Amino acid sequence: MRTHLKYNLLLKVLILISAGCFMDCKPVIPVDEDPFVRFTGSIDYQSQMLNRPLRYSVYLPAGYNKENKSYPTVYLLHGFGDNETSWINGGNIDRIIKELEEKGEIEPMIYVMPQGYNSYYVNRFDGTFNYMDMFVKEFVPLIDSLYRTRKTPGQRAVVGYSMGGYGALILPVKNPDIFSVSVPLSMSFRTDEQYMVESQSGFDAQWGPIFGAKGSAGEDRLTDYFKKHSPFHFFADEDANRFSSIHFFIDCGDDEELLSFTNNEMHSLMRSKNIAHEYRVRNGAHTWDYWLKAMREALIFIQTCFNGCAYVEDPPFNLSTRFSGNIEQLNFNGKILNVVLPSGYSVSSATYPVIYFMHHTLKNRLNETKNVMASLDSLQREKQFILVEADASEFKTVSNFVELSAFLDNGYRTKKQKQGRLLLANFSGASVAYHTVSDYPELFESLFLFLPVIDSINHISEAGFIYLDTTDESQSYSTVQGLYSDCRKHNINYQYRVRNGKDSFNAFMHGLNNSIVYLGLMLNKTL
Repeated sequence: MRTHLKYNLLLKVLILISAGCFMDCKPVIPVDEDPFVRFTGSIDYQSQMLNRPLRYSVYLPAGYNKENKSYPTVYLLHGFGDNETSWINGGNIDRIIKELEEKGEIEPMIYVMPQGYNSYYVNRFDGTFNYMDMFVKEFVPLIDSLYRTRKTPGQRAVVGYSMGGYGALILPVKNPDIFSVSVPLSMSFRTDEQYMVESQSGFDAQWGPIFGAKGSAGEDRLTDYFKKHSPFHFFADEDANRFSSIHFFIDCGDDEELLSFTNNEMHSLMRSKNIAHEYRVRNGAHTWDYWLKAMREALIFIQTCFNGCAYVEDPPFNLSTRFSGNIEQLNFNGKILNVVLPSGYSVSSATYPVIYFMHHTLKNRLNETKNVMASLDSLQREKQFILVEADASEFKTVSNFVELSAFLDNGYRTKKQKQGRLLLANFSGASVAYHTVSDYPELFESLFLFLPVIDSINHISEAGFIYLDTTDESQSYSTVQGLYSDCRKHNINYQYRVRNGKDSFNAFMHGLNNSIVYLGLMLNKTL
């Protein structure tokens, strides 16, 4: 009997405990012990060809574990002294990739980041470290075997910064049967002249072990092996058709110490040899901030190439607003001027800065001037300036321009010190504008030149600021490069841009729109 009572009591206790658990406890959700992650860093791999361990990181598409499909591959190469995690840990490239994917501007791709040591991604001259052979014969096949890649050159791209920028150039150039897209960012290399005068310690540490001639100086450094791997030799000496299967996107900042000149020279050489490529120069130096800005366009370029499409050559410029103000037309010595006054000018006694616009008309002068003013409308409302537009074909001498500025100072309430005058010119209008600032530096504080056609370049010693803008397919590229070099040589404050486009009004409008922040900074000096 007691046993039976004990059993009933125990049963009741268990029922109460169970009821309490059902009332108070939440259901247990099974934990996925192996959740999918897009990024895996520093994967160990033993290279048979190098006879040493090699690491790589991989960033997979978001749906890689849910779909049985293949993807294009982008190889991301790091710079000197960095490693296979730098693109993620230092550059946060995953944020750019996710952003462009969400916007639908790029499709999912596999991103592979190999450890490059300080190899410059080529074989050493003495055969002791054949990194390029390992990359194309061992590493790419390994990636193709481990991941669902599209195994054709048309679906493989190489991107790199600094040392990796050279790798991104040389790997496709030497292996067009493996890669079809080359994206060098701030490519670290040297022209022959730069190579010969490199400091001995720098040369022996960075270049000699790879290309030979360690301990040598001058022309002795220009070994046959170096020339074989120098774009300033193979682009110059080989048939341009050899590079026709490669899509090049080259990008370098205007504040680089030497590399901006190196990349400018390569752009000039490729232009002279009719080797198709995209070239960009933006504001910036040798930093992640610069490279990530460049990657926004570079990834779209890669996607366009993978799709088998041509990249846009002269993108249209679409105005968000139309000019609704008034344009006054004046007769100056038989020349028609278009003048736009700021709002409130007629009821104010203030003096105003003046932007002089020497305009090379491409289609319809008045309509083009209205488009320019529509682009500058917000700036004029904020900074309150007078804009004077003149036809470049009617102002062919410096004296014409000097007379024009005196005419405006007499007829309008202008700020008469040089900080109160900005000179803006495009195409052939740039020549008289440039020589005016050169011959009369007391007249203008700043000079903005867009796709400039200039008959000759003289040093402008007293210019306060020069803004240089052109496109990678413009005929003015060599002129702008010369002006840029002059600014760097003589410590003139500058901004230098090379954008996508041709010699067109579209291209000019893009350039003008990009320069507005600097126009505003120069106008601030007049306040």
